[in-house]
Amino acid sequence: MLGQLLAELAHGLQEMIRAGELAPGTVLPGEHEMATQYGVGREAVRKALGVLRAEGLVATNKGEGSQVRVQPERKTLAIDSKTRVWFRLTTPEERIMMGLDEGVGLVVVEAEGVAPRLLPSDEVIITGK
Repeated sequence: MLGQLLAELAHGLQEMIRAGELAPGTVLPGEHEMATQYGVGREAVRKALGVLRAEGLVATNKGEGSQVRVQPERKTLAIDSKTRVWFRLTTPEERIMMGLDEGVGLVVVEAEGVAPRLLPSDEVIITGK
């Protein structure tokens, strides 16, 4: 039951964000208020917000609550067959150093003779040359 409520809540919030009903910077209601508003438990709200954080749609800061993230401008990165690319999670230190919100992963780009580059995964579109 919790899984279905969680999926419905997360999906509903995703749709509201993507449709612009919840604009970037909008502070979401607190967990208790959302639980009451949507008729679910606080655990379902916490988990739904976790899904949205993992997708980079919201950011949560202790004491400030959750807000809709401003989506960054994406840059195109053209790679060739000799370039290796993979994705990974950030470490807490990398998140702080790079100013990334929780849930934003990293793209690691490695080319021969060049130091690996770390790019925020929500800021890059990868294409072939």
